[in-house]
Amino acid sequence: MDKYTFISEMTKALVWPATLIVVLLLLRKPLILLIPFMRKLKFKELEMEFSEQVQALKSEAQLDETSGIDTPAMNILSFSTRAAVLEAWMELESVAASLAASFWSTSSTSPFKNYAKLGHYLHQSGVLNEAQFKSFDKLRKLRNQLVHTEEVELTENDAKAYIMIASSLVNQIKAH
Repeated sequence: MDKYTFISEMTKALVWPATLIVVLLLLRKPLILLIPFMRKLKFKELEMEFSEQVQALKSEAQLDETSGIDTPAMNILSFSTRAAVLEAWMELESVAASLAASFWSTSSTSPFKNYAKLGHYLHQSGVLNEAQFKSFDKLRKLRNQLVHTEEVELTENDAKAYIMIASSLVNQIKAH
């Protein structure tokens, strides 16, 4: 093999890896922005993401785990974590909708049920402060993620944390 053949073969071998490296370097910022979406493509990552969000929400809320929570959601937790989370959300949504309806001197809560901006409305009305509003909104998003994605496997600890946060918000809304 002469030197020209060697250079030609080395060029053939190194062109694709070099091109890939250059493309990755040029597109690194847009690719970094796509990483959160890539995590949602895998089943196990999606479960981990839900767990991470619940734990982050729990740490933001600074809840006392020693206080016992006696809600219907806690009673069904051992049977179905998904049902327990949905029960906790329905209780929170019901209390929030009742309070929102009371501002309009009506007993019908149906206009406020499943209203995506219910937390925002309560925040504007002065019922929820900024931190409570963010917690309410994150709980709503997590509930939607759980309902619309079959692949999410929810651990009992994550469901319990969700229920504790929702119960805390229920008590804060009832106190208003």
